[in-house]
Amino acid sequence: MKVILCCFFLFTVSCVFAQRDDSSRLTNDYSGLVVNSTGAWIGNPIDDGIEGSVYLYDSWKSYAIVTTRDDDKNLIIKDLNYDTKHNNFVVKVTNDSVYVFNNALIKEVRLNNKIFKEYTLKGEKRFLEVVAFNNSFEVLKNYDKVIRKGKLNPLTQVKDTDCYIKKETIYINKGISIAEIKLNKKTFTKLFGRDAKQVRDFINDNSINVKDEKKLQTILNFQNTL
Repeated sequence: MKVILCCFFLFTVSCVFAQRDDSSRLTNDYSGLVVNSTGAWIGNPIDDGIEGSVYLYDSWKSYAIVTTRDDDKNLIIKDLNYDTKHNNFVVKVTNDSVYVFNNALIKEVRLNNKIFKEYTLKGEKRFLEVVAFNNSFEVLKNYDKVIRKGKLNPLTQVKDTDCYIKKETIYINKGISIAEIKLNKKTFTKLFGRDAKQVRDFINDNSINVKDEKKLQTILNFQNTL
């Protein structure tokens, strides 16, 4: 069944690819990422008895724009998710199978209003969210899923189910290296060097909480004006 589905899928995207040549293609036109065996069909992970999954989002309902590396084509894709364990973007095609895209062809992914780009983190390639950026550095976020062991109820002697929980880590990229950082005012303002005092005053005057990631771009934009 999967072989038939795969053949039909490749035929369909090849036809679409032949008919369109604009920069933004039809929804779920994977041609820029699939032709020439640039991905793979795999089965959905077998239920391991752990609540949740390694995917970033619990729901597969999503809207994404994937920009290809070679030709800067924008592919509009629905039902995209990110496999935090294997560092792959995937689409759920059927209940028992997903399609895994080839990372080498992906320049950027805009998924649910988040921007993801590939970086080298601790010696390995990894897609990180670009939280904020300016002329000096980028604020990046890594997503992992870790297993939280279920606790044993001392009264019933019944153990809670193990479950996956999301772990988020913030990094700073200044071009030379990517370093982990804890988001607090003192540590964050030190990143701005000679502009640190002015940035600190800007944060205080506007009552900005640096732990509010939505405000970080505002702070970095301010430094660009100095």
